[in-house]
Amino acid sequence: MGRKNRVRVRLRCGRCKRPAPDLTSKAAENWNGKWENGRLALVLCPPCQTSAESAEAEINAAGRNVGTADGGQFVPDPVLCLTGTMERPGTVLYGRDHIQRIVLTGQAVGLTLIENLSADTRCVSMAGGVMIYLPRQRATQ
Repeated sequence: MGRKNRVRVRLRCGRCKRPAPDLTSKAAENWNGKWENGRLALVLCPPCQTSAESAEAEINAAGRNVGTADGGQFVPDPVLCLTGTMERPGTVLYGRDHIQRIVLTGQAVGLTLIENLSADTRCVSMAGGVMIYLPRQRATQ
């Protein structure tokens, strides 16, 4: 089976159509994304954002920073977190909405699968993804 060639679409501001920089670059620092159903629906350049949208983005970023500082790992949507594997499913800790979408559309493009998580792993939904807190190791004496 060969890989399908994917066409990379250049993102543009959803309001003024200005081309977006690479969203992982420093140039994209003040750009804002709108997430719907676990997917990036549109991006907004800094001049097109309302003050409320900018504040919301700051709150979301602060939440990710606090979660990361507390030992969490942020994973962007779409992601599916399981205690088992796809072959031997356990409990779905996060991503039931993605499963429903896959069943309806038959598409799982870009889905990140995280398997074999401990049952006491915490998965906390956040804007644009999930913060995963693995159980802390107990110190041995």
